[in-house]
Amino acid sequence: MRCLQKIGQCGNSAHLTLPRAVLFYLGWLPGELIILELTETKELVVRRPNPDEFAPKRVKLVMLDRTAPVTT
Repeated sequence: MRCLQKIGQCGNSAHLTLPRAVLFYLGWLPGELIILELTETKELVVRRPNPDEFAPKRVKLVMLDRTAPVTT
């Protein structure tokens, strides 16, 4: 799908409108969080965030073996 859109002005920022058909095709909802990436080749990538991008990195727990034999 391709559509010609106009960049609008809203205060000190600009906005781009996604057509309703595009939202339905992607399964996105208004108000949903998205990530906007600018690549080195000056392309914009708009995508949903992955759950692991915001979750804190988990540290694997180490269990100490307290049943080790005691030497005298």
